[in-house]
Order: sequence, then structure tokens, then C-alpha cells
Amino acid sequence: MSTRSPPSIRSVANRRRIPTLLMMFEKHPVIIALFVRLLLVYALPSLLDDGLLLKGVRYTDIDYDVFTDAAVHVSHGRSPYDRHTYRYTPFLAQLLAVPLGHDAGNGNGSIGRIWNIFFSIRYFGKILFCVADVICGYIIVVIRRRQRQNKSVGAKDDATTSTRQTQTIITPEARGWKDHYYYYYSQYTSLELTDALWWLYNPLPINICTRGSAESLVVLLPVLATVAVADMHVVLPLSSSSSKLSEDCIGSRSTTTQEGGSASLIMARACIAGIMHGIGIHFKLYPVIYTISFMANFSRQQQCQQQRRDGSRHSRESDTDVPLKKNVGWRYQLSDYRRYDDGITTFPWTNPRKIAILAVCWVQRLFFTMSSVLFLVVSMGTVGSLTYLAVHYHGQKALDEGLLYHFQRVDHRHNYSMYWYWIYLARGRAAAAAAAAATPTLPTSSSVSFWGYIPLVPQILILGFSSLGVAPYDLSFALFCQTFAFVAFNKVITAQYFTWYLCLLPLCSDRVNWQSKRMYIALGILFLTIIVWLLSAFTLEMLGWRTHRQIWLASSFFFMANVNLLRSIVMGYNRKTTGVSSVPPSDDLTVNKLKAT
Repeated sequence: MSTRSPPSIRSVANRRRIPTLLMMFEKHPVIIALFVRLLLVYALPSLLDDGLLLKGVRYTDIDYDVFTDAAVHVSHGRSPYDRHTYRYTPFLAQLLAVPLGHDAGNGNGSIGRIWNIFFSIRYFGKILFCVADVICGYIIVVIRRRQRQNKSVGAKDDATTSTRQTQTIITPEARGWKDHYYYYYSQYTSLELTDALWWLYNPLPINICTRGSAESLVVLLPVLATVAVADMHVVLPLSSSSSKLSEDCIGSRSTTTQEGGSASLIMARACIAGIMHGIGIHFKLYPVIYTISFMANFSRQQQCQQQRRDGSRHSRESDTDVPLKKNVGWRYQLSDYRRYDDGITTFPWTNPRKIAILAVCWVQRLFFTMSSVLFLVVSMGTVGSLTYLAVHYHGQKALDEGLLYHFQRVDHRHNYSMYWYWIYLARGRAAAAAAAAATPTLPTSSSVSFWGYIPLVPQILILGFSSLGVAPYDLSFALFCQTFAFVAFNKVITAQYFTWYLCLLPLCSDRVNWQSKRMYIALGILFLTIIVWLLSAFTLEMLGWRTHRQIWLASSFFFMANVNLLRSIVMGYNRKTTGVSSVPPSDDLTVNKLKAT
């Protein structure tokens, strides 16, 4: 059965069939995405919040009311933490208080009326979040197009790296629903439009930012840090069967050819990424899980620079290709954990001595490599400086409410996590005990703190493997897996949390096979569990039915669906059907072919 031709090589006749509206969405994604967001910012709150369309249904997020109230406190010279439940960085409230410090809106002229319409405290924060969201989407579009251009150039040298040259356009007469879907998809869509669909036209980010959630600012910082760390033009496999250094090191295809320039570029990236990473941690604590991955990637870049120097010197001395492990010290012998006789990726699971050597090796790489240490110092220095300023100007509350609170946060309301029912019952028992003891205050989450650490175990395992085994070779995919697992196993999951990994998925989606039966089933199960959860939550929130156990079952199935989807993504990573240069089957880390040395 023939397969479809990708939209990038469609004939001119097929291109003319695309409706003009879709052409506009394809050619001007940033302008249209910003226009749609601003339209929703002004239209939906007027229809829903003011009760013109549906009474009792709010579109604006309750957190946005907290932001604006804190901004009003700041404009009057008070602390933003005077607003109850404000548990964010004080700089966010100061940023939203900018329009309150100007007098343009107090006049009766045209400038004053325009200011009141577009830059009032009711809309200014939402506009800011929408702009940040569009910037994030623009970065994603640019990165995906550059990655595709880089791979198309590399595919000219090796026809086996892509199946595009052997694919043909299918006709409507082709049998099967999948063939019909691919045919109409190829007629009315393009890769450029698909790039925008990942974020700019994604309904979830649009809904999150237009409702007034600050997650658009939060996710922008990790994306900027990822771009600063990794050369997004290069797509590397997790391991390579070739022993040539130029094919195994990050940056081997980089446009930078001078060794001195490469070293300075790595250090500059470390500083910029450290600043972005530090600001991201200060705004939201979760990006701290990326620290080891960033350090490992920087260490790999610097190691590859040194290996290129050694390899170029060795190539001048010998005409034969000799494996690297025979020519360098023990620190480089275990750099790729593979056997050179059969090329099978290995890890010394049953050899404690080699595991200890690997541990020492990675400690040296992470904490004794200039670029990784510089990144760590800059990022931690940025976090420390911002936290110090917050505490200096706003007191101990800035530390307690803005940072420490999130270490012990448990909340059963609007929580997709399968732990929500356990949290709900535990807080109920704590409230009953407090009432029986006639204590004046309700016990905090400390009563459930011990069991709250259990979900951290699988997160730590996934974090450790992806940080040291995947991040040095494919940073964006490692960060996506870490964030996806972190959200799935977290005790608190809200709709905003989904954007944490959705912003990283487009950066690595071209290395995943989305057209497999396993992936279709996994996505279908996930969407089904989301629908069941929403219906169950609707009966509890809106109808007042006692459906707590049904929601708990829906949350449990939602958790299992997320784990199954992550497994499907990992199993489909770097497969031949993606059209991306794939590793040999013996080198695929996603299959169980690890052999003990």
C-alpha cells in the first residue's frame, strides 16, 4: 500500500486547493494567534463574567483575581502577600501593577479612554500573558522549521535517512480510513501549519493564557533556557554505532568551526541559560528538575569539543579508525557504555564496580567541567539573588508563601491527580481531629507528608535516567519525559500543569512515531479518561452529586493512561517511520536490549 507524500513536496496544483483562510493561518500564524487571544480576552469575560451569556459561569481564572488584588496592594505601597492566598513571586504582582502607576487612564481624553480599555488592571495582565504565550509559540515554530531544514539538508547525502524520496501521493480511491485521512490532510494542511498547531493554535494554551493564568510566563523561561543550552539545529541519536568522533559529539554539525569560538560559545550559552533557568525556578519551583539535565548536556558539549581536538590530532597520526576507548583514559572509556564488538548498547547492571566508576565519572563531569559548573553557579546565583531581594523588600512571607509553601502543598480541589481523594479524606480526618481537640487552627498538610513522599520514588528514577542517559544527547526529549512524569506522578495536577510539557513536546515531536497503532490507542485512552473525569467533576461541582469515588476512579484511569502514553512515546522515539535519521535497532535504548557487560 502506498503512503502519502509529505506536504512539503506537494505539487503546485495541490497547493492551489488549499482554502484562502488556511493559507492565512499558515502564512501569518503569529498575528492570527495574537488576534485570537486578544479577542477572547475581551469577549469571553464580558459574556461570562458579567453574566450576559451564562450566569454563574466564570471564564476568568480565580488566580487572576489574586494577581490583580496583589497588584493593587503593591500600587498602594503594601506587600502583595497582604492578599490572602497569594503564593507567588512578588515581582509578578509588581509587574502587573505597572498600569496602576500611570495617570494616563485618569483623563477624559482619547488617550485616557484607550488606556482604560486596553491597559486597565482588568486586562493588562491577560494581555501580558497572551504576548508571552505567542512569543513561546513563535520560538517553537522557528525551532521546528530550522530542525526540518537541517534534516532535509542532511538527507541529501544519505537517502536512507528519510523515506520522503520514496513516498507517493495516494488517491481518494485508496482503501482504508487511514489513507483517506492522510490524503485530505495532505491536501489542506502543510508542515508550516502543523508547526503552528502545536502551540499557537492549540486550544489549551489559548484557554490558559486568556483566562489569566501566569503559566505562559512560566513555560516561556524553560523554553528559552533549552534554546540557549542546546543547538536546536542538530538532532542526535542517544548513541551511535560509529566510532568517529565527528558523528558522536554534540555540535559536530554546528556552523561554528573554530575551537576557540566553540569554547566561548559554550560558556556564553551557560551564562544565558543559567540566568533563564534561575528566573524560571524563582517564578515556579518545578524547573529545578532540569538542572542536572542542563549540566549533563553542557558537560557533553565540552567533552565533545575536547574529543574533536583529540580526534583531529589522532587522525593526523593514523589512517585507521581506532575506537576512542583504546586511546584515552578511564574517564572517557565509559562515555557511551557500548561494546565495540557488536555495537549493542550496554549498561553494567550486574557489575557494582563499573557502576561505581560510572558514578565517579558523572560526578566529575557534572561538577568538574567548566561549562556545567558555570551554569550551576549562574542559575543558583540568579535564584538566590531574586529570593534575597524578595525577602529584603517583603519580609519572611516572601520566602514562606512564595517558595516553602510549594514543598508541602496538597489540594484536593480541581485536582486531576489520583491522590486527590486520599488528600481529601486525610484533610477531613485532620479537620475532625482539630475540632475534637478544640484547636483554634486547622492542621496543615504535615499529617500527610510521609505518604506524600512515596510518589517521588518513580519520579526520581525517571529523572536520574533521563538526566544522565538521555539529556546529553537529546535535551528537549529528556526534559519532556521528565516534565511529563513529574506532572503525572504529582500529588496536585491542574490544567495549567499540562502546558509544562506541551511547550517542550514540539521541540522533540519529530523524533517520535505518532502514526503507530500503539500511539493511536494510547492517545484515545487518554482522551477518553479526560472526558470521563470532566463529566464526573461536572456532576460534583455543578449538580452537587456525591461522585467522589467515581472521580477517584477517573483520576486513577487518567494516571494509568498518562503512564501508558509516556511508554508509547518512548517506544516510538527515533523510529524509522518518523522520517528522521534513526539509530540502528541494536542501538535503540527504548527496547529491552541492554546486556550486562
